[in-house]
Amino acid sequence: MVKKHYFFILLLFILIFLIGCTNEENFTTKNLTNHDNNIITNNNEENLIIDNSSKSNDLISNNFSNFKGFDMNEDNIRLKLNGNNLDFTLPIYLNKNRYYIPLNEVIYNLNGKFTRNDNSLYLNINDETYSINLLNNIVKCPNKEFKLKKDLLNSDDIYYICFSDLSNMFNLYTRWVKDNKIINCKITSNNEIKNTSANNDFINNLNNTSQENQNNTTSKNTQIGLIRFEDICVTSQGYDKNYFENLRIIGEYMNEENIPYHIAWIPRYKNPNFKIDNDPLTKNNFEIAEMVYTLDYLKNNNGIIGLHGYTHQIGDNESAAGFEFGRYEPSTTIFREKIKKAIETAKYLDIPIDFFEVPHYEITPEQNKIAEEYFKILYYPFNDYGVDKADLKKPQLSPYNNSSLYISTPLDYIAESKEEMCLDRIRNSDNSNMGSVFFHPSLENKFIKLDEDSNGCPTYSYEDNSTLKKLINILKEKEYKMTKVTEL
Repeated sequence: MVKKHYFFILLLFILIFLIGCTNEENFTTKNLTNHDNNIITNNNEENLIIDNSSKSNDLISNNFSNFKGFDMNEDNIRLKLNGNNLDFTLPIYLNKNRYYIPLNEVIYNLNGKFTRNDNSLYLNINDETYSINLLNNIVKCPNKEFKLKKDLLNSDDIYYICFSDLSNMFNLYTRWVKDNKIINCKITSNNEIKNTSANNDFINNLNNTSQENQNNTTSKNTQIGLIRFEDICVTSQGYDKNYFENLRIIGEYMNEENIPYHIAWIPRYKNPNFKIDNDPLTKNNFEIAEMVYTLDYLKNNNGIIGLHGYTHQIGDNESAAGFEFGRYEPSTTIFREKIKKAIETAKYLDIPIDFFEVPHYEITPEQNKIAEEYFKILYYPFNDYGVDKADLKKPQLSPYNNSSLYISTPLDYIAESKEEMCLDRIRNSDNSNMGSVFFHPSLENKFIKLDEDSNGCPTYSYEDNSTLKKLINILKEKEYKMTKVTEL
């Protein structure tokens, strides 16, 4: 009986042991299976990524029969690229004074390849690849990256691109011919790397910081320098037909010299005696579109844009020639209305504004207080305590809100027909004052020659002895640290 009892106890221990081993095996097997499954899952994900990267892109069709169009104004303009007319079957749109071009047809006109992979478009033209990320609007080019100014328009894989973005992508040099509404373009070499994107500001900041550190160790002058291009507007005058092309040439020169510059923009040009009123809020046309394109271009080429009044005139005066505020129009109500209208115009056109300059520096103290409500940078002297009390050595903090900065221009400007005398005055000026000057771009017209090459592509030459280039050389000789108002 005892033996039988021991036998059952032994049998029970054996069963418990076997059950324990089985559970441990099951536990180990389960964990191993899960571990193996994780490996398989990870491998599948890895293979998926590899498959995505190696997967051939989907070719975008050039069949436009299903295109339903966009709810925007069409405009009958012609585009020439590298001497050839671009043949479009799709319409070109003009919306808020920006042109939108059918990207598909641009690529096919250039014998390129247009494909899509997941959330990106790929353009292969002349063995160079461009990509557009549809999620974040980042464009990658052979020599730069930038973010689209305006979203692509898409209808059934027919993509439209804002012309300024297309220009930025291909480094286009453009000539706008108003008489027959032709935009003649030339693709510049991608081998020539330029800082043409406002979205490469982090690179520019690094370069500026490096240059500043270098200046701190080598320069005797610790003063800042600023330059502002004055009275930028659409005049509709025949003598100004090359105005914006010349301005883009000037902007490119300044960018290549790595010198920041400021654009004093008059949003609405009026000349009542000629019945001209170029109001971008009510007009949508080729001429104003070139102005908006130019502002986009300058912003992408190291330029800072500000408002120079609203119309820069009163009564029957012409814009840029007449006064607008101050003793000629002291009303604070009218001042506020015009400031709000100028800001509205900039927002409507999607033009970023970083400062305000009152026309002819004419403003009352009460109007100044209103200006401070809308702007942190007031690019004119603070004269409320008298002209002689304006600070010429540094930006002047407002005594009203202790926030806004007033920036004087101690170097004044270059007067027409007195260029050499003004340059000598600047050359001999006091280095303890800010090297702040303003300049009218029309002074450069006689130094810029527009031409065409043998293929009909637009070209230009820009003389080295121009007034602006002489001015820049003087500012360099005086070792001013050229600055953006936004860095103050």
